[in-house]
Parts: sequence; structure tokens; C-alpha cells
Amino acid sequence: MKNKMMTICSLFLSITLLSGCGKSYAEKSDTKTYPVKVLQVKDESFPISLEYEGITGGSEVRKLSFKSSAKISKIHVSKGQHVKKGDNLVELDKNDLNFAVQAAKSQMDSASAQYDKAVNGAQAEDVNRAEIAVKSAQDNYNYYKDLYDKNVKLYESGAVAKQQLDGAKLQMDSYESALNSAKQSLEQLQNGSREEDKQALLAQVNMAKANYDSKVNLLQDANLAADSDGYVVDVLCKEGEMQAAGNPVVLFRSENQVVTVGLSSDDVKKVQIGTKAKVKINDTEVDGEIINIVQMADKQSGTYSAEIRLLTPIDNNKFYVGETVKVYIGIGEKNSTWIPINSILNDGEDYVYVVESGHAVRKNVTLGDTNEDRVSVEGLKVGDKLVVEGMKNIKAGYQVSIK
Repeated sequence: MKNKMMTICSLFLSITLLSGCGKSYAEKSDTKTYPVKVLQVKDESFPISLEYEGITGGSEVRKLSFKSSAKISKIHVSKGQHVKKGDNLVELDKNDLNFAVQAAKSQMDSASAQYDKAVNGAQAEDVNRAEIAVKSAQDNYNYYKDLYDKNVKLYESGAVAKQQLDGAKLQMDSYESALNSAKQSLEQLQNGSREEDKQALLAQVNMAKANYDSKVNLLQDANLAADSDGYVVDVLCKEGEMQAAGNPVVLFRSENQVVTVGLSSDDVKKVQIGTKAKVKINDTEVDGEIINIVQMADKQSGTYSAEIRLLTPIDNNKFYVGETVKVYIGIGEKNSTWIPINSILNDGEDYVYVVESGHAVRKNVTLGDTNEDRVSVEGLKVGDKLVVEGMKNIKAGYQVSIK
């Protein structure tokens, strides 16, 4: 009986032990394995770039204006229009300008004739011509005196600006001076000329010539033309309006395509005029270079504005002024440990997973420079098996399999 009980106990113990071993084996074989994809860490050399968002635009936006005051006769362009160098943009009414040129030429011819007479001696026909010159100068003065008087009344009624009134007075004074000069010349011819009189007449000839050249220049300026290929940003005048000298009539920009970025106080010291960059506009990436850096920080943002010109202009149908684009400014190369940005996780600290002995191991990393989708890091060693896919499904210690 005793032997029988011993046999039963031994059998029960054996079954219990076998059952326990089977359960342990089953639990071990049921441990979950997570598939991951890895990248072997190595040191590489990549270009270093400053990544910014920029705003597209056009360089050299200029305000174009006329040198003289007159009515707008014809506008040849519209806002946004592309123009070629030499294309007419806006024209002034030329009636008064043509008259001014003719008057200045008469004055110049008169002064020249008077000087010749003083040098060669007066003859009857010379005196006669001098009298005609006086009459012509008198007519010119009367015209501009009447024009000035009309402008005075218009100014007093608020119809014209002070600038236009001052311009009319300047013209009247100029022709009054020419009249006095013509009268003096006639008197000198009648009385004979001294050497100092001849020198004075020569000075009048030179002054009349300069006045004539100036009037011709103003007449030529009455046709405002594009001085380069470009775009009309805006038209600031209307046909029939009186346009004051110096007031802008057209905003014009060149064909240069430019992107503006605001650099931090640290980054602005890393670049200079000529620094290369890459600009990504939608799906198009083009090369560019810095052409201007503003040396004073913006009061609101504290950044330094830099202009980047696209070296290969893109189709204007794809280049819209004011659009936000990606900009990568190259500042050299760096040999370091570079890993994909999307392999980095963060729970308050930047970290990655590497595979060691079939298990996931967490390693904290310190981020450095970036190059598009890669970043240089500290905290890894060459040869580490960096998890680049599946890292969001695992934790430290998880068993993993490399796929």
C-alpha cells in the first residue's frame, strides 16, 4: 500500500512538472515580434542649408514719372502687362512743350545773331533782325505772362496746385529775362559793342543754347518708355488728368524673379551677396543667389530681409507675386551622422530606436544642421541599426525582426 501511494505521488509530481514546463514554453513562444526596417548609421558629408519660407516678388519696383507738368494724352499699358524695352507706356500732351521748344530756339537764334553782330559790327539788316528778335521775345513774354496770370486765378480758386503756379512763374521770369536780353542786344547794336558787351552776349548765347537743349529734352521725355523688359505693376494716372512733374505715373518692375526671406540675427552672419540657394515653388525647384541683404533688422519681426534672385526664371504662369515658397540657403558642407528626420520621435526629448540583439533600444539624440529631409545628430555611433520604419509601434525592450 505504501509503495502504491509512492508511485501515485511520483506520477502526480511528474505530471505537474511537465505541465509547468509546457506552460513556460508556450508563453515563450507566444512573445510578439514587431517587424521594423533599419538603416545602418554611418558618417556622411552633406551640404548644410538654412531652411526658410520666403515670399515671391519682383525686384527693382520703380516709380516712373515725367520731368514736366502737362495733361496725360495717352496711356498705352494696363496693370500687370508685360512690356519690352522701348515700348511706350504713357504720353503727355505736347502742344505746350512744342511751343516751348520753338520759343527756346528763337531765343537761341536771336542771342546768336546778336553776338555775331557785336563781333562783326552792326549793319542795317542786323539792326532790323534785332528788332524782330525783340518783338519775338516780347510775344513770348506776353504769352507766358498771360499764362501765369491765369494760373494765379486758378490757384486762388483752388483749381491748381502751388507747384503748377510756381512752374508758370518760372517760365514767365525766364522769358522776361530773354526779352530784356533782346532789348539790350538791340541797344548795343544801335550804340556799338564794347569787348565786355561781346562777352556778355556770348554768355547769353550759351545760356540760350542750354535752355533750348533743356526744352528739347522735356519734349523727348513726354513719351515715357520702358527702359528694360518687365511688367507694369500699376498705372497711377488717367487720360486727360493734369500730371505734375515728378509725380509717379507708372510702377514698373524688371523681369527678375525674386524671393524675399527674413533671416535671423544668427543666420544673417552666415550668408553674403552671391550665396547660392535653392527655391522650391510648388513642384518646381530652381537655383538662386542672394542679391541683396538689408543691414537693419525689421522693427516688428527682428529679422533681416534678404533678396534671392532666381537664376533660371520659371514660367510667369507659375510665378505669382506674394506666394509663400520654401527656400534652402547653402552655407557649406558638414561631415557628420545624418539620419532621416522622420525617424526621430519626441516625448519631451528627441530620441530614436536602434536594434541590438533582436530588441529595440532607445537612444536620445541631439539635433544639429538639416539638409532637406535629413538632420545631423549626436548620440549614435557608426554601425548602429537605426529603425526608420515601424518605430511608432515599438517601445524599448520590444522584440523586433528586421524586414
